Amino acid sequence: MKKILIVLSLVMVFALSGCVSTSNKLPDRDPDAVGLIYDIDTEGRRILVVSDIESADIAYDEWFQTGKYAAYFKITEKTVINDNGAITDFSSLRKGQKVEIWHTGILAESYPMQGEAVYVNIID
Repeated sequence: MKKILIVLSLVMVFALSGCVSTSNKLPDRDPDAVGLIYDIDTEGRRILVVSDIESADIAYDEWFQTGKYAAYFKITEKTVINDNGAITDFSSLRKGQKVEIWHTGILAESYPMQGEAVYVNIID
């Protein structure tokens, strides 16, 4: 019985160690992307972030044809979203917000690219 409890305890420790922190502390490295939320896909729970644009109201063709950094980021239940030090959720993301994104490191090489956000920091 004691061995079973030890094994179960170890399983719990390993399972919980994989959980994403809900800390509002920013990751210890530079963000992978910085830009404006150009579009929000609520059904797919993803945001389109485009760098180096002044407004999310510019025409798609204006930034698409100039090759701006653009990526769709999937927002999962594990994604931490920080809004001025408060942890929030997908519903607080708005078109036009400036965000910093940390992603899993894997991006589909489409244009716009596609990946999964680990941490989203809302700048304004």
